[in-house]
Amino acid sequence: MSIDIFAPAQWQTQRWQNGGGITHQLCRQDDEQGLLWRLSIAEVASDGPFSRFDNIDRIIMLLSGGGFSLHGVGANPQVLDTPLMPFAFAGETPIHCSLIKGAVRDFNLMTRRGAVQAQLQVLTISSAVQTLALSAQSLVYVASGRVNALIGAKHITLQAQHTLSLTNESNSLQISSSDNAQVIIIGISGAQ
Repeated sequence: MSIDIFAPAQWQTQRWQNGGGITHQLCRQDDEQGLLWRLSIAEVASDGPFSRFDNIDRIIMLLSGGGFSLHGVGANPQVLDTPLMPFAFAGETPIHCSLIKGAVRDFNLMTRRGAVQAQLQVLTISSAVQTLALSAQSLVYVASGRVNALIGAKHITLQAQHTLSLTNESNSLQISSSDNAQVIIIGISGAQ
């Protein structure tokens, strides 16, 4: 059992080889075969191809900016111009990204197919306490606002852009917010 909080100062930042953006890795878990899951935020500055990730399932959503179009996921481009609307696709899909109105920030969840499964939901949290069931690995990313969390007897305040990671916690998670925080809730099963 573990409770961890990842703040922006702890993110691992890497510039893209093509110069078109930056990836901030928020947190991840690996096993002897490599990546099990990863949360990241990308700052996309120019049009270009997505990196290929074989045997990886991805969920992406716009955080800020004018949006982008993904070409190659179907007969028509997938337009992501509404913040916090998730879109799932296979990591080996050859995708080209076109920005709509300048640079964007997007949120990414990657999971290794066949090893783990992830459920993702976006919630607006009010002052009314919400109780969330926990998975083997539960992650809460605060997209905006501030969240009060209670796990057992432990009180935690999460600021915007902070990620709460709960591993094999037997307690439920209770969350509330005085400023209608927007949060991304992720449950991963099969992770050790």
